[in-house]
Amino acid sequence: MTVHEMLHQVSLFSSGVYRRAGALSSIEIPLPDGRRQVIYGKVGGIRGARVGMLYTKIGEYTAAIDALALLELNARLRHARVALLPENQLVLIATFELGDTSVRECAPILQEMAAVADELEHRFYDDDVT
Repeated sequence: MTVHEMLHQVSLFSSGVYRRAGALSSIEIPLPDGRRQVIYGKVGGIRGARVGMLYTKIGEYTAAIDALALLELNARLRHARVALLPENQLVLIATFELGDTSVRECAPILQEMAAVADELEHRFYDDDVT
C-alpha cells in the first residue's frame, strides 16, 4: 500500500479530508471545537528502504519555546517526534514501513500527530497554524 492510499483510507474512516498534489498527500483531521490539523505524507527512504514519511507543521521555533520540554516530549511519544527544520520550522514527524503497515496501524500514528501538534500549537502560539 502506498502512503497516498494509506492516507486516503484513513480519511475515509476518520471523517478526514484527503488531498493529493503529485508526490505529496495530505489529510485534514478534524479536532474538537472546530479545529483541524493537516498531516502531509510522502514516500521517503531510510537506509535504502522505502518508507512512508508523515509530518505536520507546528510553527516557527523561537527562544521562548522550551527546547528541553520538547526533548522530554519526544521520549514520551509513541509514534511521532518533534523536529526542527533548518528554516526554524518546528514540525512533528513520523515514519512507517510501507509494505508492512495496515490502515489500523497507521491511524493511531495520525491521531497522535494531530493531538500532539494541536496541543503544542495551543501551548506556544496564539493561533492554530494547522
